[in-house]
Amino acid sequence: MRQKFASVLCLLTLLTVPALADPLELASDDIKKSLTAPELTAEGAPLDRDDLNAFYKARDFRPAWNLTGDANAAALTIFLTSIGRLIDYHGLRREDYALDKLRTLAAAGDEQSRLTFELLASDTLLQFARELHGDNIDLNDLYPGWNFRRDKEDIPGEMAAAADARKIDELFDRLAPKNPAYGDLAAALVLYRNMATAGADQGGDWPKIDAGPTLKPGDRGKRITQLRARLAAESYLPDAPPGKGKDAAFGKDLAEALKQYQTRNGLDVDGHMGAKTLEALNIPLATRIDQIRANMERWRHMPEDFPPQRYALVNIPDQSVIIVENGQLVYKGPVIVGQVERKTPFIQSAIKSMIINPFWHVPKKIAREDILPKLREDPHYLEKLGFVIHGSTVDPHGDAIDWKNLPDDEFNFRLRQEPGKMNSLGRLKFDFDNDFAVYMHGTPHQELFKKSERTLSSGCVRLRDPDRVAEILLAGTPGNWDAKHIEDAITAKKTRWVGLADPMPLYIVYWTVFGDGDSQINFRSDAYSYDDFLIKTLAGEALPESAFPQKDSVSP
Repeated sequence: MRQKFASVLCLLTLLTVPALADPLELASDDIKKSLTAPELTAEGAPLDRDDLNAFYKARDFRPAWNLTGDANAAALTIFLTSIGRLIDYHGLRREDYALDKLRTLAAAGDEQSRLTFELLASDTLLQFARELHGDNIDLNDLYPGWNFRRDKEDIPGEMAAAADARKIDELFDRLAPKNPAYGDLAAALVLYRNMATAGADQGGDWPKIDAGPTLKPGDRGKRITQLRARLAAESYLPDAPPGKGKDAAFGKDLAEALKQYQTRNGLDVDGHMGAKTLEALNIPLATRIDQIRANMERWRHMPEDFPPQRYALVNIPDQSVIIVENGQLVYKGPVIVGQVERKTPFIQSAIKSMIINPFWHVPKKIAREDILPKLREDPHYLEKLGFVIHGSTVDPHGDAIDWKNLPDDEFNFRLRQEPGKMNSLGRLKFDFDNDFAVYMHGTPHQELFKKSERTLSSGCVRLRDPDRVAEILLAGTPGNWDAKHIEDAITAKKTRWVGLADPMPLYIVYWTVFGDGDSQINFRSDAYSYDDFLIKTLAGEALPESAFPQKDSVSP
């Protein structure tokens, strides 16, 4: 993966060949004067005055790029081609870069064009370096809870040093993410763009499948041919599908290919083409390419040391949690995450404690929106589910309250659910610092983990195996917290707080495209539209108000 990147980068070394002698070489005063102009533009494109001033100040305002001489002209051609390839490799937008304007300026040859080229070339490389480092946008403005940050870099100063040392390729390589996951995405981007090229006769898309009833092995018809063509377009089947039109049969090979597709797309793996599988198959290829690009962009904003050797990670779109110890996966399991209206936020924290047999103190928003409507239907709902009005000893279950006629804005009761088999937090709750009242916990509704789509909570992360997670997290905590000890503490029915001797770093992230460690790329639904919002932001499009972070407290 890194080899392909390096082969592109090595072409950039030609850009920094020693400049040929030139009696018309640009003077430092010309550059310095240009940078003081009231409007700093090149061929109508605005330039970054701060970055350019810092870059040229570090060079004593000496020019960085020489256009004269046949050797330098050849190097320039390779330079522009190489930058274009690097932009493509990293999933950035060529239209955001002035490559065509640079070619035009280089061909002009007059002194003013050379000066404009000098500034525009520097601006272009600085822009590219900043985008590689994730400096182009602040994801905290787009995503609730985003506080991931890369270490700050002196991009202009480092670019100046790299230009002098003829090591611009090394600078770009260092600024790009090093995590193998990023390389997997870059390789996938090449693969799926090639699929778009192969589908040029279909507008750069893959074959569509008509709507209809569920298809199963043994079925025949035109839609079987369409399904085969669609799976072949994504390399799940050979390019030449057997059978045509209404004679095409749904055979064993097609069922196995469909199961592979369902596995890599987070669907129910049954080998049947039902409504959800059909919907996924008909997602446009351009959308899949944008998803890859969005995930690459998020990776460019992640810290260099992410992830550490020991951590827990929840991937919202995959609806899963993993725990890693000493760089080795020790647990992976399904989770339930927030519904679209009550999104689970991004979080970077550490699990510090566990509560056995927890109480649930219901947030006001949840009480008004979820519990009050049920009370209007059944005035005994609180008692049946183990809720009490916190602080009320006279009427703990609200028996004397006319819930049916109580306005929403007068519902100011503090509700608390007692520990027990009906408690929404289950038997174990795990706490970590965050601004959203989010935590991880068990659930009495284990049946929900049979669903392939589990965006069902009000923002918290529900665990299928809280006991196993507790055993892992409490290893090393005084008290011999093995599985039996944990179960005994739960059975005692007493609420108990246990601090972790070694808090576990926790990351809640949003990867809709990722490798599986076996050279296979996986896609997940963009349930929160975070990929879509990011791609539109990068393109400069306006976003709806719903796209921006909300910091309402959430709950189970």
